[in-house]
Amino acid sequence: MNAKFIWISGAAAILAVIAAAWFVFSPASSTPANQTQELGTGEERAMSTDNLRPTTDKQNQSAPIDASSKIFKISDGPVAGAALIQTLRPTTTIARFASADRGHISDLVLDSPGAVPRAVSNTTIPGIVRVLWSVKGNGALLQYAEDETVKTVSISNMSTTTQSAKVQFLPNNIQDVAVSPEGSQIAYLLRTRAGSDGYLAKSDGSGSKKLFSLPVSQALLLWPAPNNLLAYSAPSAGEPGIAFSIGKDGTVSPILYAPGLTAIASRDFSKIIYQTALSERSTYIYNVKTGLSTGLSFDPFPEKCIWGPQNLLYCAVPISYTAPGYLDLWHKGSASAADTIISYDIATGRSKIIASPGKDGGEESDIVEIAVSSDEKYLLFIRREDRGLWGVRIY
Repeated sequence: MNAKFIWISGAAAILAVIAAAWFVFSPASSTPANQTQELGTGEERAMSTDNLRPTTDKQNQSAPIDASSKIFKISDGPVAGAALIQTLRPTTTIARFASADRGHISDLVLDSPGAVPRAVSNTTIPGIVRVLWSVKGNGALLQYAEDETVKTVSISNMSTTTQSAKVQFLPNNIQDVAVSPEGSQIAYLLRTRAGSDGYLAKSDGSGSKKLFSLPVSQALLLWPAPNNLLAYSAPSAGEPGIAFSIGKDGTVSPILYAPGLTAIASRDFSKIIYQTALSERSTYIYNVKTGLSTGLSFDPFPEKCIWGPQNLLYCAVPISYTAPGYLDLWHKGSASAADTIISYDIATGRSKIIASPGKDGGEESDIVEIAVSSDEKYLLFIRREDRGLWGVRIY
């Protein structure tokens, strides 16, 4: 799963591999975990430019938002990642997104029909395959490949004022990275001979220190609750899987064992939705306090889900049957299915269809990423086929 980070030039090739970026990282280099780099020799491919002018990137241009449409396009793409930001003065919701081919970051106000994207950062970093947002969307971690080395760049101090964005490099070949719920810290994994070491740092990657170690060399990392991280072994259908709870003090506790394990934890870390894949695929809710699991009434892929602020689970679920090994093929880019977006109330056990791309507007979509606003009025998703960015009005 984390064998080699595949770097292929050209936009078409980027689109083909971008959805599987989590699963193609190479072994960690000997770069010290607390080493950061400023832009300089060897890093000229990333340069800062004026961050105040309206964007002129072709991929960031979009038609005025249709106020009557439930599903509407925000950007033609390719988009590497997106987030929703809500402001109070004025009160509005902003879609912030990073282009995959250049790494430029733009804002689009969703509450103003006819609004156009505005540049927030014009730092050019070609070939971005993954973006994580920090500091309530005012910071970003961008990952790209240079030859066979995975690079992770922090861009902070993004704003629409005269303040310039700060660019800083994290250690090479980070296996996975997660942002704390409030966005002020990050945790990341570096591969070792014995497995993986986890480091804690500020949101821009500075001040890092080793926090924990895992006995697995290929792992994914999530930070769902302020004092708890969740890590699990890279999933593959039929292969043994393990999930760990990691405390803010670095305490590591194994909590789940299952073949082909994938998982996502609630914002209070009281429940974990996890899926197993053997000859059949099954999804469960795990109660962290009691240690008991119960079957879920539907069968989502946890990695295509996100927890909303009110503890609702939002998932992109295929509208047609997919085989138990579908997720492995999906990661490789050799399988695809159109999704519908549903919400699941963990308290009542009820699910609800939020939107069906192609039926409620837009185009049928194999969805690779979801974001939801803090008031749960808007939802964003990225369409795998062309990395176009779409918005959904939840109510």
